[in-house]
Amino acid sequence: MALIHHLTAPSLRYFLAVAKFGSISEASTHLNVASSAISRQISGLEEQLNTPLFERRSRGMTLSAAGELLAAYARKVSLETNRVMGEIDALEGLEKGKVIIASTEGFSMEFLPFCIKEYQEKFPGIHFQVDVYSPKDISKAIQNGEADIGLAFSLTPVPNIRVIHSQPAPIRALIPNNHPLANKKRVSLRQICAYPLALPYADTTIRQLFDICASQQGLEYEPAFTSNYMAALNQYTVSGAGISLAGEISVRLMSQHHKLKVIPISDKGMGIRNLEVQVLAGRTLPKAVSSFSDFVIEQVRQSNSAIPEHD
Repeated sequence: MALIHHLTAPSLRYFLAVAKFGSISEASTHLNVASSAISRQISGLEEQLNTPLFERRSRGMTLSAAGELLAAYARKVSLETNRVMGEIDALEGLEKGKVIIASTEGFSMEFLPFCIKEYQEKFPGIHFQVDVYSPKDISKAIQNGEADIGLAFSLTPVPNIRVIHSQPAPIRALIPNNHPLANKKRVSLRQICAYPLALPYADTTIRQLFDICASQQGLEYEPAFTSNYMAALNQYTVSGAGISLAGEISVRLMSQHHKLKVIPISDKGMGIRNLEVQVLAGRTLPKAVSSFSDFVIEQVRQSNSAIPEHD
């Protein structure tokens, strides 16, 4: 019992801060707590557990194997504490709460702001924070307790992540309204490679799948425009300058407002990724997080999830 109490004391908060910032001095600055006090708490934890929690190096402190296990536990304790306190504050229903969402830029440009607007019309006491990450860092944010919900395009499973919804998310071609391909029911990579292309960086699932499929077909191309900012790529297409790529959900409103054409790509390799709604495995979700997750899932189900077959 004494050990359990010690693991739920402020020492956990100090431990997580050192794990996050990589040094006691940095943790001290962010927590506004004396370095000596943090050092004592870390030493006390290591004595209680009879094992080192950090590897001390000249460039800072990194978690040991035991430290990684404790960090996973500590994050869940912190999240569970926040959940219970939040639900005590809102026993009458969804009157208060905060939801933190980790997403790629594609979700944050149109989809999430409009989802949040519609949700807050029903539950105005729920506040939101949307943090944009690179695709590979969405799951890390969930694992580290930095976000409640993750929205990501995924190619493979991730440890310690529970996927509460998954559906195919094929990549579409974004075509200018006055383009020769604009009236096609579907297009191939070979067709779009004949025109100026605007492509994202290689750390996105869009670029990874495009490069693989183009290489398999021996297609040569040189992007006319590259950027790590999806909105810039989309606007390049809206201007009429060239073709870009995106998931349907990322440009649904632009398509509805007839700013560009969203056309399926016939190459099957461009449809092997999934859209996922992610949460931390083993976590009991706060009421607001659970409610908004259900709402988001209903919205993403409206996206076109299948690639038409070849003629």
